[in-house]
Amino acid sequence: MRRPRAQSPSVRRRRLAAELRKLREESGLTGATAAKTLGWQHSKITRIERADQGINQADLSKLLDLYKVSDERYREGLMQLAKEAKQRGWWSDYRDVFGPGALPDFETEASIIRTFEAQVITGLLQTPDYAAAIFRGGAAHPASVVERHVQARLERQRILEGVHPAKLYAILDEGTLRRMVGGPGVMREQLQHLVNSATRHNVDLRVLPFSAGAHSAMLGSFILLDFEDPLDQTLAFTESVTTSLFLEEPHQIERHNDVYGHLQGSALLPGPSVEFIEQMLRDDYT
Repeated sequence: MRRPRAQSPSVRRRRLAAELRKLREESGLTGATAAKTLGWQHSKITRIERADQGINQADLSKLLDLYKVSDERYREGLMQLAKEAKQRGWWSDYRDVFGPGALPDFETEASIIRTFEAQVITGLLQTPDYAAAIFRGGAAHPASVVERHVQARLERQRILEGVHPAKLYAILDEGTLRRMVGGPGVMREQLQHLVNSATRHNVDLRVLPFSAGAHSAMLGSFILLDFEDPLDQTLAFTESVTTSLFLEEPHQIERHNDVYGHLQGSALLPGPSVEFIEQMLRDDYT
C-alpha cells in the first residue's frame, strides 16, 4: 500500500510564521510592541516570525488574542499548524544520513521540484545500485552504512508515487550520463530506469548536451522547491562537500528561476532527451 504524502514540520512552521507576521502587521503592531505587551523578549517574536522556532499552544493563544483574532475556525487552524510543526517526519529516523536541515523535510511537501544536476543522476531517479556506488565513491564504507544510505534515498523517492505525487522537472547534464558509476551493468540499468521514469506523468526529464556549450549554471547543481500553498514561498537548495544551504530571499529565488529557465531553453525537449539516452544504451551498453 502506498502511504499518503508526508507533512513537513518545517513547512508548517514557515506557514504559521507567515500567518502570524501578517496578523501582527494588520493589527498595526511592531514586533517590539507586541513582545513588550506580552512580557516577552523582542527576539522571541522575531524567531517565531522567521520560523526559527515553534510556538506552544498557550503562547499562540496569547498572540491571537493580542491580534484580536476572533474567528474560531481560523484560530483552530493555526493551533493545528502549531501542532503539526512539532511532529517528526520519517527522515528524522535518518539523521545520521541527512544531517541537520534535511532536504526531505521540505521536499516531501513540495508540489513541484525542479532540479539541475551537473555531476550525478538526480537522487530522486537513482537506482539502488547506482546510489550505492555514488555513496561509496572510492571510500571504504561498511556494507551496513551503504545500505542505510540507499534505504534513505529510496524513501525519498516515494514522493513521486501515490495519488498526488510531486511533479519533478529534472535537467541532467550529459556528463551525468557519461560518467561511469558502478560499472557498465549499473549504468545500463540506471539509464534504462531514466527512460522508464520519463514515461511517468509527473516526470519531465531533459538532457543538457555537451553541444549546448557554456550555460547559465556552470557553477553547479541546485534544486528549486515550489509549494501549493501561496504562503509557502519557493526554496532553493544547494550543497557542497561540507555544507547544505537553503535560500529563500526573493532576489536569490529570482536568480535561480532565471537560471533554470535558461537551462530549459538550452536542454533537449523531453522526447529527444529520451531518444538521446536510448541511443547511448544502443551505442555503449549493447
